[in-house]
Amino acid sequence: MSEDKVRTRRELLINGRRVRLTDLVEAGLLKPGQELLYRQSARRTHRSVVTNRGRLRLDDGREFDTPSAAAVAAAEVTAVAGWIAWSLAGGGPTLHDLRVQLLTDVAKETAAVSSVKDNETGVAAARDRFTELSEARRRAEAGQPKSLTVRDMLRLWGADDRDREVTTQIDADLANHGLTTEPDFRAVSLDRVVRMVTLEQSPRDPSESLFTHEDPARPVVDADQDVETEIGLTLGNLLPARRVLVSVSPGASFEEAVTAMQLNDFSQLPVLVNPRTLHGTVSWKSIAEAKHLDPDAVLADAIDRTAQVFDYDTRLLDVLKVLREDGFLFVRDYDRTIIGIITGSDVVGKYDETATPFFLIGEVDQELRQVIHSAFTVDEMRDACKKAGLSFRSKDELTIGQYQAVLDNPACWAKLGWRLSRKLFVERLNELRKVRNAVMHFNPDPVNPHDVEKLRNFLNLIRKYKV
Repeated sequence: MSEDKVRTRRELLINGRRVRLTDLVEAGLLKPGQELLYRQSARRTHRSVVTNRGRLRLDDGREFDTPSAAAVAAAEVTAVAGWIAWSLAGGGPTLHDLRVQLLTDVAKETAAVSSVKDNETGVAAARDRFTELSEARRRAEAGQPKSLTVRDMLRLWGADDRDREVTTQIDADLANHGLTTEPDFRAVSLDRVVRMVTLEQSPRDPSESLFTHEDPARPVVDADQDVETEIGLTLGNLLPARRVLVSVSPGASFEEAVTAMQLNDFSQLPVLVNPRTLHGTVSWKSIAEAKHLDPDAVLADAIDRTAQVFDYDTRLLDVLKVLREDGFLFVRDYDRTIIGIITGSDVVGKYDETATPFFLIGEVDQELRQVIHSAFTVDEMRDACKKAGLSFRSKDELTIGQYQAVLDNPACWAKLGWRLSRKLFVERLNELRKVRNAVMHFNPDPVNPHDVEKLRNFLNLIRKYKV
């Protein structure tokens, strides 16, 4: 393998690819035959050996590609932070320590041979990000985790929203530093503040640890594997970042509840025993029913105990039935505190926010399809796609990327006869292709109003010039 290819492959380690055991072996930081130990408890220690293929082999002969998978199998549990669990025998460093050493070496290597190309490929930005994440890890270990909004966090990766490519890169970079966010940056709104903490510091539940989790009812988790990073639209995505949950206590009066609902234009209020315990809800309906049954009723008589609470990272699709039947539900944060309420109107608002660009994209697609079908033959479409390096199956299965290839072909554009700049037209189509991908992949972040306006203008332009 050439020196340039080796460097490019190593650059990826600080730019969105998870470090693997084979990377440590290739770098000479881990050697075949070396013994690793995982001390699950004071009385139970597990052993593995590094193989020639860069895997971990347990004493029973089973081999695993990742530290977490090996630790889970050895300990017979469902989740272990394997990079932290395994360390070299004889009091040596953990695999995470070796991973950090490799990343540091790669960052130094790329800095030593930095070039103009580094800025073009994002390697320079990746080195800066490596420094930021290293500092975040240091602060987390010192008990002073870095806090920032999801929006500001995305800017570290040069992004404005959470599409598949960005979230995959962020997950990999965080994992390489042994970090995660509290709460999960994917499952909350862009303006929600998250903390960068170590995996050991962030159990998903206060009663469980990511270091060793032994619940047999839960599926086995291999935290080192690249997984699907898109989790869909969650309840946390719908909650405004800065809205404070208004509640009353079980001993409150009717006057307190009624005043709070009227001041905030609410239809219901949570009744909280403490920030983590929902006692029930009071609503205009429950108050009216209680007073109808007994004019001397107190607030306790109007408390409905059937309200449901769901975790902030619960998918909206999974609770639509509850919203349809009950009209609302409550949301619990990563630390188990009750942080918000979701109502049917919140879902309608989100639908309206998403539907407009969705329908505009559909209309743009239809108009472009009609233009291309009427202006070009199948052979012309196929030839334009081939020259652009794209495959072509049939005129009825054209993608927006293929529309772009056809319209960017000088001969096709000339035949179209539109007195417009081909370059600017195709550039705008490429911008809208990215918007389309974000919408069609159900990116939880709202489409920028400026992009919605671009869609409208582009649609109007096509309709103005098409025959």
